[in-house]
Amino acid sequence: MEESKPIVFKLDNEQYGVDIDRVVGIEKEQNVVRVPNSVPYIKGIMNLRGEIIAVYNLRNKFTMNTPSPEHPQYIVVRIGEHKVALEVDGVTEIQNISSEDIFDMPEIVTKGGLLYFEKIIRSKTGLVMLIDVDHLLTEEELGIIDEMVKQ
Repeated sequence: MEESKPIVFKLDNEQYGVDIDRVVGIEKEQNVVRVPNSVPYIKGIMNLRGEIIAVYNLRNKFTMNTPSPEHPQYIVVRIGEHKVALEVDGVTEIQNISSEDIFDMPEIVTKGGLLYFEKIIRSKTGLVMLIDVDHLLTEEELGIIDEMVKQ
């Protein structure tokens, strides 16, 4: 029986998760420097212990129209050779999920081009959409991030 261990977080009233093996760290209270004329999903950059990391706004990616909370948290993930901070409302927990509670994403979602939604997890707190960070950013966005952190 294969288990999954996602870090579960909230965006608005929805729950999402990222596989713990892809997470480098969870951060609070970071100073984010906005980068003008960037793509809408890239909020800016942060200096995290001497390393410049792009901040990716999941609310914009998922077209949520509600404002971000005053004190968001950041889940730093590794996407290929990049580290990216995902801005979230707050991390709620790390769960151990057994295989019988993990389901494939419905085909209607993946056919709509939303390949970054990997699986659905049934947890004790409700349904959690698991994000595949390898499909979250486009090649163009990764190129923009490369340029941002080099400057």
